[in-house]
Amino acid sequence: MMKLLICSCPEVPFDLQEVARELVDAGWQAHLTPPMCTPAGLREASTLAQKPGPWLLAACNTARHAGLFRHLMKEPQVIDLLGCAGPEEAVGAILLALEAPTRPPQATLPLHQAVLVIGGGVGGCQAALDLAHAGFKVYLVDSSLSIGGTMAQLDKTFPTLDCSICILGPKLVEVSTHDHIELLTYAQIDKISGQAGSFRVDVTLKPRYVDMSKCVGCGACAEVCPVIVPSRWNLGLKPRKCIRIIFEQSVPLRSTIEREYCIDCRMCAEACDRKAINLEDVPRARCLEVGAIVLATGARPFDPSIKSEYGYGRIPSVITNLEYERIICATGPTQGALITVQGQEVESLAFIQCVGSRDRRFLPYCSGYCCTASIKEAMIALEYHPGAEVTIFYNDIRTSGKGFEELYRRAQKAGVRFIKGLPGAIREDGAGRAVVCYEDLLKGGRRELTVDLAVLAVGLQAPSEALPFQDGPPERDGSGFYRSRHPILHPLESATPGIFLAGTSQGPKDISETVCQASGAAARVMAMFATLRQAH
Repeated sequence: MMKLLICSCPEVPFDLQEVARELVDAGWQAHLTPPMCTPAGLREASTLAQKPGPWLLAACNTARHAGLFRHLMKEPQVIDLLGCAGPEEAVGAILLALEAPTRPPQATLPLHQAVLVIGGGVGGCQAALDLAHAGFKVYLVDSSLSIGGTMAQLDKTFPTLDCSICILGPKLVEVSTHDHIELLTYAQIDKISGQAGSFRVDVTLKPRYVDMSKCVGCGACAEVCPVIVPSRWNLGLKPRKCIRIIFEQSVPLRSTIEREYCIDCRMCAEACDRKAINLEDVPRARCLEVGAIVLATGARPFDPSIKSEYGYGRIPSVITNLEYERIICATGPTQGALITVQGQEVESLAFIQCVGSRDRRFLPYCSGYCCTASIKEAMIALEYHPGAEVTIFYNDIRTSGKGFEELYRRAQKAGVRFIKGLPGAIREDGAGRAVVCYEDLLKGGRRELTVDLAVLAVGLQAPSEALPFQDGPPERDGSGFYRSRHPILHPLESATPGIFLAGTSQGPKDISETVCQASGAAARVMAMFATLRQAH
């Protein structure tokens, strides 16, 4: 006969003694213990749980005290009292569990101690390296032609203003050369099924029309290609060839043909000494068997053209902060020269904060990274042109990370002007310059500021595409980001066992937060494998 332990949880809003009495009157052995999260309650529950016979726990849900419940018994069955509206509902839920027929033993699924990391940004790379260093096989899957993510597109990082690719590049190479990491770029995930310890993932590798085993990334093919198209990597600010390497430090450093633009002239095939061009290439299917999945899918920038009052897409001198990063980057469209669309030197800039963020029409939350990123970009502008007039329009300055406030003070000392008040509109003057119309909330009055470039600090939003989970996808919050199992106790685990979260897949974060979370997610994966090995 199954026995019952009821925790006197102080958060349960109804009388648990009444619940215990009704169950005893119904003929069940019900033991009401002090709160199990207290020493007295834990001692009493541990003593009772050592007695023979199957036990049922009525307490908090497992997301809060899973480790405590596993300490009491190997595979605890828990009734969530916090989810019950009153004593009648609690008694009914407990009776259903007590009277349920014994389930036949299920066949044990194989335990796959390999890990799938989805997303090859800095977070995905960090999680993959931590797991690989611990001896686990890792499949790192990314839809792009190269790993690196958004960090690879940046010029410098805050708060130290170090070169972004100088930090990231060695990590990308380490990922690509690690014996325990299999890199699957330009890949599409078609299906995810299974459960913790035994997932099956179907992946399609898109054709590159270049033999990866023969190509050495020399670029001879791109030199002769006659087809010129906009560069998505440079956000349309620079042309590129139909066949190309996506960027100079790409990993893998291999060429790819975009077949939809190809005119089949075969000049690239004639120029390639290694005979790597394969215009008959086809998609290839892979089936991966893994025990855990780390979602490092990242976030996407808010589209500022929706906020039409700022004129993005209509006024050439209004750009996003990521476009600004590409312009000032030495490998960007201007080779690092800070110039206007007319090719003139930039003498004045305005950075506009909270574009999309903290706006009930679009993104109601703070995107976190934007304030410090704009301060960094303002400092870089002064490095290029010490006499430039640099202004930051802000709602609130939120520089909460280590070293961030010091960067803010340095910017003020360097001459960056901070104006409290977000512009109401941006228009274009007769010379093609941006005219920022704003109200100064500290000094009062409506004013206008004409600048060579207006840079929009756009917010981060959840990716729109959904991964093809067959047995129910991990939960998402109201903003579309993945929801953690518990925001305080289990922030790196999704509500689906075996699915872990890293970086901006669960909300806006900066680079250092993303790296920390990725290492934490890798550690949680290792802990889960240890638990599953004991169960097997």
